[in-house]
Amino acid sequence: MKKLMMMAIMFVASATAFAGDSDALKAILKAKTYADAEQLLKANLNQLADNAEKAEAYNKLVELAMDAFNAQDTKRMIQQEYDAEVMYTNAYNALVNGMECDKYDQLPNAKGKVKPRFHDKNLDRLNSARIAVINGGVEYTNKQDHKKGYDFFNMYLNSAKSSLFAGSDIVKNDANLGLASYYAGRCAILNEDYAAATAVLDEALNDTSAEIRDGAFDFKLYAMNRSQKTAADSAKYLNDMKELMVKYPTNEKVFGSYGDALLSQNMTAELTQLCDSRLAANSGDVLARVYKGMIAMNDKKFPEAIEAFSAVPESHPSFLQIVFNRAVCKMTMAGEFQDTHANKNTGAMSPADDAKLKEMLSDAKVDFEKARQLDPDQQTVRWAALLRNIYYNLGEEEKYKEIENL
Repeated sequence: MKKLMMMAIMFVASATAFAGDSDALKAILKAKTYADAEQLLKANLNQLADNAEKAEAYNKLVELAMDAFNAQDTKRMIQQEYDAEVMYTNAYNALVNGMECDKYDQLPNAKGKVKPRFHDKNLDRLNSARIAVINGGVEYTNKQDHKKGYDFFNMYLNSAKSSLFAGSDIVKNDANLGLASYYAGRCAILNEDYAAATAVLDEALNDTSAEIRDGAFDFKLYAMNRSQKTAADSAKYLNDMKELMVKYPTNEKVFGSYGDALLSQNMTAELTQLCDSRLAANSGDVLARVYKGMIAMNDKKFPEAIEAFSAVPESHPSFLQIVFNRAVCKMTMAGEFQDTHANKNTGAMSPADDAKLKEMLSDAKVDFEKARQLDPDQQTVRWAALLRNIYYNLGEEEKYKEIENL
């Protein structure tokens, strides 16, 4: 009799444990559709008894979303007509709720103990949804829906950092993180959400593909620059660029953006120090010489500027601007020479000085003509008026008239 009584007590105890589910959880678990379950959960989240109930409620949403996703994905795999929107939306929903489920699943239950119930199962079954999410990002991007494209690519990235996936072999072996980061940044820029673009591109900056890395740096630097609206934004931009320089000291694009920022704010002492340190480490650092030349030019130290600019090869992306700047320096020096050597009353010069002036102008002419060759329509530099002036002073009348008639 005693043994039977014990069994009866155990039965009642287990039944009581089952009956202990809150009414809110029971309602959610009875829901037949994802929409109904989601509405019930949102309305009653604070009514759920503990973290374990919250994990179970979110797991119910995972199951409903996965059922809807799998129904469409199965049709896709057997080449039947399927609803891509339904498939991708439910993959996204499954992933969102799987991450929320795991958040509560990893927290202490009512007894203060951490006993995850759903982690392993969701890690296994949600990988297919995660793959569908990045495919959805591609699909929406191709349809020019950059808002959804960003949401899907960003969800893929966030899932990798969640407690559900972080540290798993799925993430350790994931070769698509950089790609997702790159396209998330691209979508954010097209949405003109520059803060989001700046935040989401870090994974792509370290991708194994040089093409993705280079593109990601272009996007990040562009987004950081476009984020400047106030003086505080500009100060933050400079500080952020300085941090990027520390993190990526050999990256030319980072150095170029940081150098431009320093130059635009007339922080020439800081830029000079940076260029000197780079040249000490690598005397062939072309961009450092470009900045040294620009600083010297702004300080009217034209011979120093010309020397720095002359170290820039024609293959350099900025060569057009550099050769134009060098021409301006040479022409300015010629003007200064004329001012100091011409008769104050008549403007006449000695034959030797006149020959020297023509030599200096001819030297400037070579650079202006190179700029004309590289930029005939003056899309980047305005060479025409200056070159015309040189032709006039050299007595090259036909060339002067040709430019005058342009």
